[in-house]
Amino acid sequence: MKNPKTAMKMVTIVSFGLSLLLVGVAHYMTIGDFVMMVSDSLGPLSMLGTIWAYILPGLMIVGGALFVVGMYKHIAAWCSGIALGSIPVGMLLKPVLGNAGLGEVMPFAINAFVWLLVYVFVVKMCCCCGGSCEKK
Repeated sequence: MKNPKTAMKMVTIVSFGLSLLLVGVAHYMTIGDFVMMVSDSLGPLSMLGTIWAYILPGLMIVGGALFVVGMYKHIAAWCSGIALGSIPVGMLLKPVLGNAGLGEVMPFAINAFVWLLVYVFVVKMCCCCGGSCEKK
């Protein structure tokens, strides 16, 4: 690999994938606290939040691992995108449905948008120019 852009792409994709995978593992390691954090202040959607708290880390792990190994990039993009995209939506539902203040959840929502921006760059780096994530 003599092209510095290729090295940059590989480092970015692998770093993102590993980071996402490790966050997912960390959530499962503290699943009780994570379930309470996700479902808290969701009002009538609290049960949905509980279920989602068990699914979200799995999506992070699968998406991150697939980015790292460079396989099934379309599945990696879907898993990671759904996981990361659900975070700001869920956080911003809490002031609307529950008793959380907007000031409490905005830092988490902004952090998730930073992850989503990196996600956009990673997907653009690993996919073909034609918009397909399939290898030719």
